Amino acid sequence: MKVINASFFVKEDQRENFLSDTKELISETRKEEGCLAYNLYESLEETNAFIMVELWKDQAAINTHNQNSLLQSFFSKIADYSTKAPDLKISELGE
Repeated sequence: MKVINASFFVKEDQRENFLSDTKELISETRKEEGCLAYNLYESLEETNAFIMVELWKDQAAINTHNQNSLLQSFFSKIADYSTKAPDLKISELGE
């Protein structure tokens, strides 16, 4: 199983746009084969800091997800949303 933690640091004036786009992305991604969990959380300590926690069956599922048109659209807007570059961490969990 693969775990992806993607941290996002969102501009105050882009918060609603970011949340709107992630809502549809989350809903559709959860339907993808190999997606075990896909959740967005907001920091209680840092304003407009979010983390997407993703659990995937395997790398093949991630590769397929990376071709998702909603994800591609989201990534094309990330510079508009962000105060700094997202931080992405990928881990593998044994079964």
